[in-house]
Amino acid sequence: MKKTKGNKLFKFIFFIFLMGFIIVYFSELTGYYEYQNYKKKTLTEEQIKKFETDVRSGNKIDINEYLVVDNQNYNNTLSKVTSKISDGISKIVKSAVEKSFSYISKAVDE
Repeated sequence: MKKTKGNKLFKFIFFIFLMGFIIVYFSELTGYYEYQNYKKKTLTEEQIKKFETDVRSGNKIDINEYLVVDNQNYNNTLSKVTSKISDGISKIVKSAVEKSFSYISKAVDE
């Protein structure tokens, strides 16, 4: 039995999805996400303690001193390209669905 290009492509895509699943599964299994959330919680508790000590001592309070802003910019070339690809696929699928429904509508009308 000959292997076709489509068969190889399917196996490659399946392998990529399988590896992604395994990586996410083991990161969940090892507690990576829980640890990240714990770090955020610990930081928040430290900021609350700092606020309480400042209130007790009568220091001037500014909310910006206690807020931890961790905005990460995830824009990069890969995300922009995949977003454009996703938009293109969305347009193609939308036009295909619209055309197929128009053909069905014409068939039903006749």
